[in-house]
Amino acid sequence: MIKQNWIGAAVLASSLLGSATLAQTAAPITGRDVIGDWTLRMTPVEGQARTVTFKSKDGGPFVQPLTITARSGDRLTCEVDNQPAQCRIRDGRLVVTSGSGGMRMIFTLTDRARQGFAGTVDLRVRLLPIGGPIGTVDMTRR
Repeated sequence: MIKQNWIGAAVLASSLLGSATLAQTAAPITGRDVIGDWTLRMTPVEGQARTVTFKSKDGGPFVQPLTITARSGDRLTCEVDNQPAQCRIRDGRLVVTSGSGGMRMIFTLTDRARQGFAGTVDLRVRLLPIGGPIGTVDMTRR
């Protein structure tokens, strides 16, 4: 009986290690992966003595359309909500920066998800010590 328990534990441990290895070796995000029409859906982070709420103009969930097209030299062109945005692939991550005036939202997509990609949203305010992580983001095909 003890031998069977050890075998079961060994099989369980090896499958857990194999799953962790697969998760760590997921292919990095490339420009080819992200070209097309997408939707960015944000979820606020709670805690740290602050409350963040994302709402659209009509009061519904805050969802922004994202369009990514290829340029020469493995560069990308992005539009968030029909406005030009900066985007680049860096270290296997997609970083999209949009905003106007002194405020910028930075979407950093790091993980592959079932229908696209997932990551974090940061807010930065130019010339002020205001900003930081404000939530998570899911990027799915439109």
